[in-house]
Amino acid sequence: MLRSLLVSRDEKTVHTVGRVFKDLEVEFEHCSDGDIALEILAKHRYDAVVLDDQIEEAAGLLERVLKLSTCNKAVRIILAEPVAAMHAVFKTGTQVILYKPLSADRVRHGLRAVRNLMARERRRGNGRVATAIAARVRHRKESAVQVSIADLSESGAAIQCPKHLPYSGKLQVDFALPGDSDRIQLTAELVWQNNQGAAGLRFLDMASHARKKLTRWLKDELREKGERTVAARAGE
Repeated sequence: MLRSLLVSRDEKTVHTVGRVFKDLEVEFEHCSDGDIALEILAKHRYDAVVLDDQIEEAAGLLERVLKLSTCNKAVRIILAEPVAAMHAVFKTGTQVILYKPLSADRVRHGLRAVRNLMARERRRGNGRVATAIAARVRHRKESAVQVSIADLSESGAAIQCPKHLPYSGKLQVDFALPGDSDRIQLTAELVWQNNQGAAGLRFLDMASHARKKLTRWLKDELREKGERTVAARAGE
């Protein structure tokens, strides 16, 4: 079961976030003290760490969380006031920002996508290839947005996008693999995004021939990567 830890002193925030996580079948724990939270995080692995920016030491706490090996796969979420100047640490160390006021609907909408990201991070590292592939993303009848695929797997991709994408509704994605002129077309959903233009997509529908092509390309890339690693070690 996925696990989450919220660090906040606000009872309403604890109630709202906790209720939504439980509805999403994510185990929820709460701590009101930053130092105690760090002790807990150093001993146990969590799939999500949620920090309330109203905690005075929140920025320093996030810096220390980033250094914990137990948190290297945890999704980092900040609860922030929309008018507040975001600390530099929040901008670089946060994957998801949920803006206040935290209504149940707003939190549910945001954490539903976060739950998918939590599951993705738990699986991360299997069959993913770093890339710089140009792609197009379209939402409904809007104009296509030019993006860059930063890493790619059979189940999804991390992208760099010049604008924020909507969480609701399917996205139409198309791209060509290196050395191939035929474009792969598929539908996807937005799983996460941050304020630095990075976002994560989960693939939904893809033609069988396109999926086979993608699978074959990924296997070839991973094999070549493994061979390069072995050769590099042999030369040491």
